[in-house]
Amino acid sequence: MDPKSDTLNWLYSLEGRGEIYKLERMEQALELLGNPHRKLRAVHIAGTKGKGSVAALLDACLRAAGFRCGLYTKPHLVHLTERTRIDGAEMDGRMMLAYIERLRNIFERAGLALTFFEFTVALMFLYFAEAEVDIAVIETGLGGRLDSTNVVLPLLSVITPIGFDHMEQLGYTIKAIAGEKGGIIKNGRPVVIGTRDEDARLTLSSIATQRHSPAFMIEREFTYVSHAPAHRFDYHGLGLTIKNIEIALGGQFQHENGAIALAALEVLRSQGWPIREDAIRQGFAEVFWPGRFDQVWRRPLVILDCAHNELSIQALLQTLDSELGPDIRPRLVFGCLEDKQWAKMAEMLAPRMKSVILTRAKPKRPVAPQKLLPLFARWAPSRIVDRPIDAIDAVMSESAPDDVVLVTGSVYLVGEVYPWFLERTGRQGLFPEDRS
Repeated sequence: MDPKSDTLNWLYSLEGRGEIYKLERMEQALELLGNPHRKLRAVHIAGTKGKGSVAALLDACLRAAGFRCGLYTKPHLVHLTERTRIDGAEMDGRMMLAYIERLRNIFERAGLALTFFEFTVALMFLYFAEAEVDIAVIETGLGGRLDSTNVVLPLLSVITPIGFDHMEQLGYTIKAIAGEKGGIIKNGRPVVIGTRDEDARLTLSSIATQRHSPAFMIEREFTYVSHAPAHRFDYHGLGLTIKNIEIALGGQFQHENGAIALAALEVLRSQGWPIREDAIRQGFAEVFWPGRFDQVWRRPLVILDCAHNELSIQALLQTLDSELGPDIRPRLVFGCLEDKQWAKMAEMLAPRMKSVILTRAKPKRPVAPQKLLPLFARWAPSRIVDRPIDAIDAVMSESAPDDVVLVTGSVYLVGEVYPWFLERTGRQGLFPEDRS
């Protein structure tokens, strides 16, 4: 067998162990590696919506300021190496295989059986520490309090908008979910809070107070004014004001993410990190974050968006209005996971669509398209095409050049169809080559 596929098949076999939400085993694994997480200066990010975009913005600005920055995000869209990047470049595939084999040997000798996520987090910590990054931007996987990344002691924590998602693990009220997300707030370390929900704000403020953590909250310590539909906004914080900052990411919701990122940069500046305004402007102008209102084809206009909960679907629909106009009715390709609020998502999307193809994203636990069909068929001509690639073939063949095609509902769905467009546009991977 190809050693590459053998190694990756072994790693993915760990998904069969499910997820175990406790930190003791993660700490044991990292101790076997010399505690690499303790060598990192990091920004730790949790939230329901926007944490990936905030992470990408911070990474872009820190690199523009001249820092060697590690970026860890989850999940990947096409390649596992996307999760772990330094200076904008994905981890080299051969290097990742070597790290997997190295860690596998260490953990198996110790009799330690990790989950897939625990293993990839351990790999990330070791890779960033051995590469001696100046700073790491680390996104949580699920929740915060018991997330495998929550062994790191960060320079600051960031919590983006909070809504309903992963309720089985995190709780069925905003207070409960905020309590889990707020688990990343560390004693004496500042936290940037980007949620507007009052219950979430109260919960997070209480945690911050208990932990003597200075809190910087949206609409209190920092504000912004959007100039949508232009990709510009103004930011005003405690010690930083920037007017007309251009952001490369489409959608008014990205202006809120941008303000949260700027608040985090403001905290870093107060800690002595030399991040000038010109570096911030450069980072915002050059940031690239695939799968977020990502226009991958021009005629027809094809938009791939990873929206997979109520908050992100709402932001997606607002972005359609501001970027393309309220009268635009896209052809929708939709698939999502069983544990999402799929009925609510369908209710929000269906009235806006010209036609609908329902499909089944392969990984994890896809909702059966047959359950979705009556919800969409009330509003628009709808049918099932089980395989995502076949769904893309179908919608592209029946779309006129001036049509709009929207693919959304799941990160996994976007990841499955992205290679169709990469291949036809001659792109090797999602991210531009490292320019450093």
